[in-house]
Amino acid sequence: MSFFKVLSSEWIKTKRTSIRIIVFTIPIVYPVFMLWYFSSYNHDSLWQINIYNGYFEVLSIFLPFLISLITGLFSFQEERAGGFYNLLVSSVSRKKLYLGKLSLTTFFIIVDLVISTILILLGMKYILHVEKIQYELFMQGVLLTLIGSLILITLHLFTSFAIGMGTSIAIGGIGFLISAIIGATVLGDKIWPFVPWAWPVRLSQLPMLKMPEIRDNFGLQMSELYIQELIKGLLPAIVIFLIVTIISVFWFNRWEGKQSYE
Repeated sequence: MSFFKVLSSEWIKTKRTSIRIIVFTIPIVYPVFMLWYFSSYNHDSLWQINIYNGYFEVLSIFLPFLISLITGLFSFQEERAGGFYNLLVSSVSRKKLYLGKLSLTTFFIIVDLVISTILILLGMKYILHVEKIQYELFMQGVLLTLIGSLILITLHLFTSFAIGMGTSIAIGGIGFLISAIIGATVLGDKIWPFVPWAWPVRLSQLPMLKMPEIRDNFGLQMSELYIQELIKGLLPAIVIFLIVTIISVFWFNRWEGKQSYE
């Protein structure tokens, strides 16, 4: 079976499940809430920066919990279907099955990020009437948030199948707190490159350094800081993601289901 057919099969499995409801509801509700919130802000020179900061900070803080919920539901769905029987006896290679679920989860996160950001940008233009919107920097924020989240997708998918949905969600809840403390406060300024849950928050904030309001005031200093912080975050995010993904794929290839079903 081709990998495309594996993806198609995984997509069909989500039909009439809460996974689709979550994936296609959040990117609509969240930007609407943020537009309502920022509609009460004063229209000063830092308005766009405040919107960018608030939008991506809240979004990236909640991502660990959202990812844990989606991957947990994938595992729970397979567990209900005969105790992972379909996975264990499938003629499709385990590697393809695992990478199919990983790819579909990543696709769902991309959909959420892109749709939500497009809606917030449209709202900024036609509802809040923000001038000179930095569309490119918002999309950079989407890309950096996604890259920072890849390790969390792999980690929670592995945890969901190895231990269970409850543990995955519990770790997601802890990750939410870690990302809020380490990622969004000065407490994490020195240690965030070593904390995966802080990567989406910190990386998503970097494009703000390239916004005209900040660049014009600080000039070259902000450009150098942007490059330094980008390297500090991207390098571990990509390397650790690749390492953990390879390990988890080999583990899943030998997996025989949970102990209770053996």
